Amino acid sequence: MIVQDGAMSAPRFLVVVASCALVACSSALDRHDHSWRLGTSGVGHSLRGLAPVSASVCYVGGANGTLRKTADGGRTWFEIAPRGCGDCDFRDVEVLAGNVVLALVAGAPARLYRSQDGGATWRLVHEDPRSGAFFDAFAFDGLRGVVFGDAINGRFVLLQTQDGGATWQDMPAPALPRPGPGEAAFAASGSCLSAGPSGFSLVTGGGPCRHIAFTPGQRAASVSLPMQRGASSRGAFSVCWSGDHGVCVGGDYKVPGASSGSAAVSRDGGKTWAASNAGGYRSSAAWLGPDQVLAVGSSGASWSEDGGDTFALFGSEGFHSVAQAADGAVWACGADGRVAQLVSAGSK
Repeated sequence: MIVQDGAMSAPRFLVVVASCALVACSSALDRHDHSWRLGTSGVGHSLRGLAPVSASVCYVGGANGTLRKTADGGRTWFEIAPRGCGDCDFRDVEVLAGNVVLALVAGAPARLYRSQDGGATWRLVHEDPRSGAFFDAFAFDGLRGVVFGDAINGRFVLLQTQDGGATWQDMPAPALPRPGPGEAAFAASGSCLSAGPSGFSLVTGGGPCRHIAFTPGQRAASVSLPMQRGASSRGAFSVCWSGDHGVCVGGDYKVPGASSGSAAVSRDGGKTWAASNAGGYRSSAAWLGPDQVLAVGSSGASWSEDGGDTFALFGSEGFHSVAQAADGAVWACGADGRVAQLVSAGSK
């Protein structure tokens, strides 16, 4: 993953908690009736891994071995990192059914940990000790999951699991196209990779800027994205889906106010993409309802009410990650261990 601290280095996780008073995911949320309720995760590190379970339960991960959990909506947090991980950079966190939690360590060495009891105990399930190994993100579709990593010897790294992350295997080299000059993924929010309309969905930057759709065991399909490109700080940082309707956000983290080419929209499952404008650099996006998309970045957030075609600025707070839990609770994330809730006016 390309990181904001320097291309190809591990970005730090930033977590924000956003809990929504309106539970139904299909309900249309009014941005004029919502705002951030700021809080703290109890640490001063930048957090980027974000795995919301409900309005009460959420996991976050970050630099300096930070892996935390809340069970009371973000009022209190406690550390759950595996032993011996004081210098780990937990870039992504995923929660599966039955209290199964997976935590991704970006590199030095790149590792995957798995817990079956909500983070009380952990097992190391995969490790890549190669000096160039760097895991960017993972994503799951049920028990099937994939891990994406920066290229080694001219090939992107791709792992797969069929058993909820208990075991992992290398995917055949042709599964993904060869990277172009400088091409990688951005380790900004753990959302450069997601489950897509059919299989998995990956966005890149750093040189070429592409959307890559792939299914384990089949050859991938890639298309160029109409977004900022051509430098290590530019590209697509995040992709999210609602059926065949996809939204990518990104831009240039070195010029966060540059809004042109900061988003793209597809309505045909990723075959074609149209340029959009998220209002500036955005590192993560999530669907809030049938047409509502919330995108966050270091300098602010943007809200779309037409499926990503247009965005309006939302608040002045900057975050790195945003996600919605199954019960409709929305969590987002910001720097210095900051957390926040997205709340309606009537629930403040």
